[in-house]
Amino acid sequence: MILPKPLAPPLQINHWKNPSARKAYRPQRKPVTIAIGFAHESGLLFCADTKVTGLMKANESKIEHFRNENGDCSITFAMSSDDLNFPKMAVLKCWDSVRKMNLSTASIDAVHDKAESSLAQFHRDHIYPHPDRSPTSIYFELLVGIWLRGERRLYRSHETVLNPIDQYDCIGSGAYLAKYLIGQYIKANPGRLDFKDAELLAEYAVGSSIEYDESCGGTPEMLTIANDGTVTGPAPTGDIYFKFVDGISNLIWKFHHNFIHLGDGRWVGKELDSEFKELAEKIRKLHTSIWFKF
Repeated sequence: MILPKPLAPPLQINHWKNPSARKAYRPQRKPVTIAIGFAHESGLLFCADTKVTGLMKANESKIEHFRNENGDCSITFAMSSDDLNFPKMAVLKCWDSVRKMNLSTASIDAVHDKAESSLAQFHRDHIYPHPDRSPTSIYFELLVGIWLRGERRLYRSHETVLNPIDQYDCIGSGAYLAKYLIGQYIKANPGRLDFKDAELLAEYAVGSSIEYDESCGGTPEMLTIANDGTVTGPAPTGDIYFKFVDGISNLIWKFHHNFIHLGDGRWVGKELDSEFKELAEKIRKLHTSIWFKF
């Protein structure tokens, strides 16, 4: 009987004798910060925090807006990255490619394709060859708004592609919380979002992410593009919406607390009416103290 040929033992490499064979330590990059983009009936809205990671605490805008000289086209980028050097250079190259087009006749699909092609080239040149690159690493994420002669669209980057977004999307480490809060609002208020919806949700979701997620920080910053191309911002949002919605949430939780600790949990008659009236009065006072405080 002929015995099968034994398997060759695995090649043993002595990493100490052969330093070049040693696997270099590469830091694991992770999503940080928070940015949100909305496409609503009146235009586009972007909101992001301003935290910059590094050895020193710093704040920096993560919203970049570009417009050509004739005013035919503008592109807005909201960025999320642990190193803003990558996305800032990427968006500059995207705009440099787009602005060379004949934007007075180009279609919005052609502008999208040009921006996407530039993004792919940037990844080939700077991201994929980078020694820190690994299959699960995230160097940067983008929300991209294109406005072209009255037409506007919202996209989200996934490495080398720009995928269309219907109503809204969130990027960064705080995206999970922002999506949850926005989802709760839409569940209670089904239908298309308008500008006031987007403004409230952007400020509250980004503000909540800054307060809750350790990788988010700074202050919320917002930029809007109307359907006629008018741009406002980027500028700090303030905290009126955040304080009001957060204040109401606290009052509701207190109401639930009183509900479960009153007797056996069954409310009837005057007791229930009294609690509802007290809740309504507290909400009224909260509204007055926040919206009419000068």
